Amino acid sequence: MKIKGVDFILYNVSDYKRAIDFYQNVLGLQLAKDYKGRWGEFNIGAMTLVICADDSMKKGGATIALAVDDVKKSVKYLKTKNIKISEEPRETKVCFMAKILDPDGNEIILHQRKDGTAG
Repeated sequence: MKIKGVDFILYNVSDYKRAIDFYQNVLGLQLAKDYKGRWGEFNIGAMTLVICADDSMKKGGATIALAVDDVKKSVKYLKTKNIKISEEPRETKVCFMAKILDPDGNEIILHQRKDGTAG
């Protein structure tokens, strides 16, 4: 398994509209993408900040998404190392992703963009 870069940092929020208002109107960031009023992306240089109010995502704190070449192969490898898989690989319109836990229970997203880009 090879980590290619960080695809995004994700903040879970309790009120999507309030969070979008803060990041746009207080911090002056431009909303690049909005997915169904639950997932918003702000491009900040080479990094993407994601604001998420989706109940399927872990609440509180931040989550890092690491870009990998192949999510399924990465999960298969990590299982051989007895790493806890908190969400098996799944496909969205733009990516493949899975979630694992580090030794302290911090969630890490393994992320593979369908267009092959990273970071």
